[in-house]
Amino acid sequence: MHKMVFFDIDGTLLTARKKIPETAKQAIQDLKDNGIIPVIATGRPPFRIDAILEELNIQSYITMNGQYVVYENEVIYRNPMSSDSIERLTKAAEVYQQGIAFSGSEEILGNSLTTLGQQGLLKRLIQKSPIAPPKLVVAAISHFMGAFKTKKPVLPEYYENRPIYQCILHASEKFDAYYREEFPDCHFTRWNPYSVDVITKNHSKAVGIQKMTEHLGISLQETIAFGDGLNDIEMLQTVGIGVAMESGRREVCEIADFITVSPENDGILKGLQQLKVLP
Repeated sequence: MHKMVFFDIDGTLLTARKKIPETAKQAIQDLKDNGIIPVIATGRPPFRIDAILEELNIQSYITMNGQYVVYENEVIYRNPMSSDSIERLTKAAEVYQQGIAFSGSEEILGNSLTTLGQQGLLKRLIQKSPIAPPKLVVAAISHFMGAFKTKKPVLPEYYENRPIYQCILHASEKFDAYYREEFPDCHFTRWNPYSVDVITKNHSKAVGIQKMTEHLGISLQETIAFGDGLNDIEMLQTVGIGVAMESGRREVCEIADFITVSPENDGILKGLQQLKVLP
């Protein structure tokens, strides 16, 4: 008997046009009607999922890749990054003229246009496009948004005297080895060719799931998770059944227990039906 299902947002619940299919909305309602708890599990900060939570009538979520966990509107776990890690990341980003943003639970501050993400700018551009833009085009836009202000200095007020749970670093793939070697206290997850999420070492969405299931006394074998990106790998490996979207990253599909179709093809509903969670 499955008791809890975790859903990534981008590329899993949301289509390429940044919309939730009606079939996914109905599937989540059906889960609730059957006593199964739906939970959002995302790399986004809490304030960037408000509209989705309202649209789906969900009050439980794991955000910033497991760093901030809420059950029924109550914070049950939070894990801010150390000030030392943040300061060293900031210095490295300044040396290499890379944009960096600092995500708290209520706002993102930094020297890159990623901070405009809290205003939904990129989402509105994609939704108004006459066709769904390819992932590489979206990545290029994100790169522009991240790099546009990289010469602006990072102000201490961006990260001092407030808990920072995740940094967003705008660095190309050629810097991956450098950052992993120089920052063994951090966990890096690339989400496009130009941008990386940075959180505390040994943390991920899987840690958030463990905290939530422990809080409720639910076995991990009684859980399911849907995801498509690199930051979903640990999550899919931790739950009872890990489901990858066929439109997701190859690495995610390779480790998944089950693969469903894309969000555009009703992947959430069909996946739950094929697993016999829903009729």
